Amino acid sequence: MNISFLEDLYKRRGGIKLGLGRVADAFPVVKRREIPVYHVAGTNGKGTAVHAIDHLLRGAGLRTGCFVSPHITDFNERILVDGQRIPDAVVERIFHELEREIPIFPELSFFEVTFLLAWRWWEEERVERAVVEVGLGGRLDATSIIDWPKTDIITSIGLDHTQILGRTAEEIATEKLGIVHEGDLLLLGPTIPDDLAGRMERDALAAGARLVERVPFTPPDRFIPPSRASLSAEQRANLCLAHRAVTLAEGLEIAPDLSDLAIPGRFQRLHDRIILDVAHNPPAIEALVRHLAAQHLRPHLLFGAMKDKDIGAMLDLLAPAVRDIRIVGLDEGNERGASAAEIADRVTPALRERLLLGSDAHAAMNAALEGLRASGSTLLVTGSFFLLERFLRFLATPPARAILKDLQSPAAGV
Repeated sequence: MNISFLEDLYKRRGGIKLGLGRVADAFPVVKRREIPVYHVAGTNGKGTAVHAIDHLLRGAGLRTGCFVSPHITDFNERILVDGQRIPDAVVERIFHELEREIPIFPELSFFEVTFLLAWRWWEEERVERAVVEVGLGGRLDATSIIDWPKTDIITSIGLDHTQILGRTAEEIATEKLGIVHEGDLLLLGPTIPDDLAGRMERDALAAGARLVERVPFTPPDRFIPPSRASLSAEQRANLCLAHRAVTLAEGLEIAPDLSDLAIPGRFQRLHDRIILDVAHNPPAIEALVRHLAAQHLRPHLLFGAMKDKDIGAMLDLLAPAVRDIRIVGLDEGNERGASAAEIADRVTPALRERLLLGSDAHAAMNAALEGLRASGSTLLVTGSFFLLERFLRFLATPPARAILKDLQSPAAGV
């Protein structure tokens, strides 16, 4: 997308502004209908659940709006109608409309403006269901301004954003339960431990939820088609959760046809030899490592992360499961991104000896691709959405395209 008209919005991109005051003033400008909403929170698995719910609703003949974050390569990925990205011209038009219509527009965050832009487009397109991913936490997230009865899904609870959401699973669960309002349905993911799920159920009912269901992980064979055989246990759990949410909320049996469901950046295969995964915290990395073992894969690793992540723990988990470890600094143009040197400083001395540090991000990515030419293995790219964005843009360059031509052999797992 040409984002020249969004320069003001992107200047706000790095700032997190939790709280509902600003969006409470602005939301009435765009809201005309109480569209039935599926509201998805959780430490990990939100994206999989959101895409699956949207897919299942469309399969049932409903016109859907979908809101996800962050995007991987293009802003338009965040806002969908019936699976199609919002057009550039519509983004530009609505952005300027909101700029004129909302008095406090300069005070709104990047996330708040994006959510309001999505809702305006959904109103115009007369969507019948909205599938909304929480940005951060839940209680103070801008999407919690939706205050009519809806269907809430909490996929998982893990330690991430602890400096904002709390340092224990219980504190983080409380923040995520903040999406639950009077009259809501709530579904809890099967990976949430029983004792914590029980406490969450009690708290949600006390907050006014009309029904809370803990979804077991018991997928029938028909639910996971052969084309999805490479899905991880966690992905399967979230597909089950999505299907149950739609079935319960719509009051009818929804055919679980997920054969052509696209889940970008979730163990996504490119050119057979490259795997992209947006795992960006220790719980997600743990799940990724388990899935690598289940798939009998020991890939080369290309890793980059944000400064606020537990980089040492992430690489400690990955190290036994991969061959070499090549580091990409994400600090260029991103104040939150960790440099290659900072990543090296945050691991143990023994692990530091295994790290391969290029002269810059481009050199590191190029070396990772070159390494596949002489190897029968695969390349795993993980650690941050921002790394995947940078890597995919690198793949579009002439040097990368030349290397990819040589990587057409079937994926190997040794």
